[in-house]
Amino acid sequence: MPDFSSNFNALLDARFPILVSETHEEPRLLNLIAPVCNLRGIPLFIWSHAEGLKRSNETGAVYNTTEFTDALKHVDVTPQNGLYVFLDAHPFFNQPLNVRLIREISFDHYRRDRTLLFVSPALELPTELARVAARLNLSGIRPDRVRALLKEELDSWQRQHQKSLRINHDILPLLVHQISGLGEDEAQRLIRQAIHADGELNIKDVQRIARFKQDQRASLLEMTLPEVTLDDVGGFSRLKTWMKQRRAVFQNPALAPGLPVPKGVLLLGVQGAGKSLAAKAVAGSWKLPLLRLDFGALYNKYIGETEKNLRKALEEAGRMAPCLLWMDELEKGLSAGDADDGVSQRILGTLLTWMSERDSRVFIVATANDVSKLPPELLRKGRFDELFFVDLPTLPIRETIFRIHLEKRGVESKAFAPDKLAAASEGFSGAEIEQAIIAAQYAALADNTALAQAHIEEEIARTRPLSVIRAEDFQRLRGWAQQRCVTVD
Repeated sequence: MPDFSSNFNALLDARFPILVSETHEEPRLLNLIAPVCNLRGIPLFIWSHAEGLKRSNETGAVYNTTEFTDALKHVDVTPQNGLYVFLDAHPFFNQPLNVRLIREISFDHYRRDRTLLFVSPALELPTELARVAARLNLSGIRPDRVRALLKEELDSWQRQHQKSLRINHDILPLLVHQISGLGEDEAQRLIRQAIHADGELNIKDVQRIARFKQDQRASLLEMTLPEVTLDDVGGFSRLKTWMKQRRAVFQNPALAPGLPVPKGVLLLGVQGAGKSLAAKAVAGSWKLPLLRLDFGALYNKYIGETEKNLRKALEEAGRMAPCLLWMDELEKGLSAGDADDGVSQRILGTLLTWMSERDSRVFIVATANDVSKLPPELLRKGRFDELFFVDLPTLPIRETIFRIHLEKRGVESKAFAPDKLAAASEGFSGAEIEQAIIAAQYAALADNTALAQAHIEEEIARTRPLSVIRAEDFQRLRGWAQQRCVTVD
């Protein structure tokens, strides 16, 4: 990956009249720009609303340039070429005169070589300026630098307290990966907070950093930090093996330089069979923040806004990396077709482009109930690493599910006969098994007795599972998946 200096030099060589850098690390950016300008012999000028326009390393500002418009007028008429950096100019772009002055300067760029660089935490150029502008990205802190900072702060804490810090070494790679990509200043603050919060480094520190990253901006994604793991899920043996084989490479791609980093999986299957639980369990097992993408929350009545919301959500997922992005009930967000004036098609195009071009470690778990509503472009080999079919649980798995849910509710499964319950619940999904136990608990409470085998058996007998009510749909789905998907068990 090219470093900042290489990218900056390339943009200067390409002679873009306008550059834009969105960053909170203004001092770091200026420190990186200055040596490049010195080496190339480019005069460097910096403007702020507080101090006006002045040459770098000089104290005196140009007369009457504290106002943004006045500073632009000066740049427009001065014979002095150079790089003019404007700090926090974003509030002034809604004034037509300022936009026109910037255009005048850009039109004359090839003759007079005055480059404008706008630096703000967030900045969106007007359309007429965006066409002649380029982005100068300040990359976040890299893992090797995070490890160096971590060592520095650990050594400092231990010298100050004259004792060793309690460290859970299993979470150190997760801690480094969560901090990587942030600004160096905020990375250092987060490391200090992690060390000083309770005198140890543990999973709570990883979770705190994940929450910090999401709180940096208004979120279109719902974030959770699941405690459930794949060990808490009945069945799914092939999925568990698949995930176990890829976990180490996802967490540390350097372990296998020749292998692509795992991208994600599609879980297709019947309702209530455990797809959502599996998504949460993968995040819990891999110790990743789980980001849930709700397509319904993205839709907006104004043209183009829905796709913009999706891009923002995907950018946020990239910022949260490494993370797991859960696209729940995928078909509901992509299946409207022509009935929605093409919004779903534009959503699909945005999603497919991001899936093929992303380089951040965002692992996707997409879930879907109805394959007939999924666009064929999404199912093409390579979009997902694997397509898994989640069928109704078999007899042994149903027995395991009964044991899990009984134990989960503080009931000794040894006092029951899970094998008989499993035999009686043919065609039940995991969700229907759970609901049968819950209903049985209510029945026992009404009878003022302890939960017994008979209560659960009665609820099973009363229930008509979805596999019976929608038998034709289930058979059609199984038929499609038989030759196209890998079964999870």
